[in-house]
Amino acid sequence: MLRALIVAATGAVGAVAAMRGLYATALLAALIAVWIAALDLIDTRPRPPLPPPLATVSDRDEERRRLNAYLDLSPAPLVALDDGRLHVVNRAARRLLGASDFVVEPPEGLVAALADTRPGRTATIEIGHDGDVRSFALATGDLALAGRMTRIGALIDIDAELKAAEAAALRELVQVLSHEIVNALTPIASLAETAVAMLDDPEPALPRVRDAIETVARRAASLHRFGESYRALAKLPAPSVERISLAGFVSDLAALFTTRWPTITFTTDLLDAPAYLLADPDQLTAALWAVLQNAAEALHDLPNARVTLTISAFVGQTQFTMTDTGPGIPAVDQADIFRPFFTTKTEGTGVGLALARQIFRGHNGDLGLAHSLPGRTRFEGTIPSVLSN
Repeated sequence: MLRALIVAATGAVGAVAAMRGLYATALLAALIAVWIAALDLIDTRPRPPLPPPLATVSDRDEERRRLNAYLDLSPAPLVALDDGRLHVVNRAARRLLGASDFVVEPPEGLVAALADTRPGRTATIEIGHDGDVRSFALATGDLALAGRMTRIGALIDIDAELKAAEAAALRELVQVLSHEIVNALTPIASLAETAVAMLDDPEPALPRVRDAIETVARRAASLHRFGESYRALAKLPAPSVERISLAGFVSDLAALFTTRWPTITFTTDLLDAPAYLLADPDQLTAALWAVLQNAAEALHDLPNARVTLTISAFVGQTQFTMTDTGPGIPAVDQADIFRPFFTTKTEGTGVGLALARQIFRGHNGDLGLAHSLPGRTRFEGTIPSVLSN
């Protein structure tokens, strides 16, 4: 605008100068006008963007249809309370309340619950009739629409959520049971086959056969009790703590391990161990076996494979240390190894270590990965050495 004013002014000056015979002044004014006009033509400074065109009616309709499609994807029924009138917002709400927009006969208590439940809070309401009554959790929020506030409510089917949680818990229970039963039966079957093979010798070593059969009997009985507890309570039972002779307990573990993995060297260090443990023998066997099995599977086909179980007595607690000479656990996986169903094995279920930690914590102790490097992976578990009140 400033340049236009200057051009106009120089034009006027030039015209007056020409009428009065001041041709030099007129020529100078014309040159100034041409120069300013040329500057305007070659100006390359960025221009402010033009305002976007106003949305047309068809554009607004398309946006509304897109928004409605997004809302219809929500599985939770969405409703709106506007001036005391209840409206359905998405397909799930239309199906639940049997309305296309305005709900003529809202379920009893729904309008009051929407009005009284502040945003950020939840309420519970029952919706249905006859024998089909379902419980819903109501969550609300406020939106400013067309200059006034509208209360929006989302209805979450509590019954459906509970059924889904029960189904997930049942699947987890079945997987845990199958995992532990199969893993416990494998060494038992192997030890039984060894005992049969020893009986086929011309001069069988009967004491060794007896030891093998007695170990099989104890472990089978232990597995039976463990399975019965799961079946009766549908969860890991509270440990039945008793006084356990450490020597016999470790001897059974060693016999099971060396029978299952004869090519892996299994050693125990009991120099600082207590004479007795206070624990549930069945659960503690399952927990230690899960860690030892993971170590053995990591050592598969490796030369000089070794697994060591060290038990030490400390003030107020007993510590179990399990080390192996395997390749180690990748750093990216170390934070997840105790997460249920996390596994890097092709046929793994990911419940062994999760169950082992749960058992240790059920004894008021804990189980964790101390460190893992190539050639040395170390797990540490603790349980109290005295009975808690």
